[in-house]
Amino acid sequence: MLSEQHILDTIHAQLDDMFPAERRVAEYILDHPENAAQISITELADLSGTSDATVIRMCKRLGYKGFYQMKICLSSELGYIHLMGQQQKPSAFMSDSEVLRLLARNIIAMEDNLHPDILSSVVELLSKSQHVYVIAAGNSIPCAMDFAFRLCRVGIRTTCNTVVENTLNEISLGHKQETLVVFSHSGSSKQVLRAMELAKSREMSTVILTHSSRNSAALMADYCILTYPVTPLFHHYGVASHLFENVISDLLLYRIICNANREDAPDQVEMLLSEFKL
Repeated sequence: MLSEQHILDTIHAQLDDMFPAERRVAEYILDHPENAAQISITELADLSGTSDATVIRMCKRLGYKGFYQMKICLSSELGYIHLMGQQQKPSAFMSDSEVLRLLARNIIAMEDNLHPDILSSVVELLSKSQHVYVIAAGNSIPCAMDFAFRLCRVGIRTTCNTVVENTLNEISLGHKQETLVVFSHSGSSKQVLRAMELAKSREMSTVILTHSSRNSAALMADYCILTYPVTPLFHHYGVASHLFENVISDLLLYRIICNANREDAPDQVEMLLSEFKL
């Protein structure tokens, strides 16, 4: 197994043995290592004038299972985890109040990446869908399940299953009056991409909440809503904050409720659940 600390040296050593397209990817990484550590596979392919498949082949030539593994190791070699647009670690330990202010600033800054027309279209789409399927993989699953549950609470028939294969099976029976909503940081999960392919084949509308408009899943979606923070609190991908996905969920739910004048409607689910509360 390759050492995580010698990726750039390994690329240099194998450069002459690479096919021309692979070499273009490798040369871009050598010339722009910091940028290569934070962009998506699709962005790297575009910048090097190649394809996603070429990037993957180059990574495998270096001894990695794929682009994502190479990217993590490259970030470590550069001295910090720099994934999905994340910035370098702050050197000082922040107090609780500083953390809260940072999160508040990030939420306010999200407005710059929100497009009211897209939000309005997504709200209308969800409100009129006969059925909404919500899917995620890995640590995005709790956000997806929460959003699906609350969509049901406002009267929109919604399904989300922690067993991705079950959701894929349901999507395979979908139709154009139904919608797929995807929660994905990277937009490169195989399950997510397969779900979007299935949804497209069934003429379903697709929405994604993600960190980049250039990742593979975002490029397939009809509507993309960005959820990345300006200054991340966590700098390791596995513990990335879900605050921003939840903010978008709240925003969409608020607009759905307001548009449908549902605020004064009796909550039948709450009445049902009331028998389990003291």
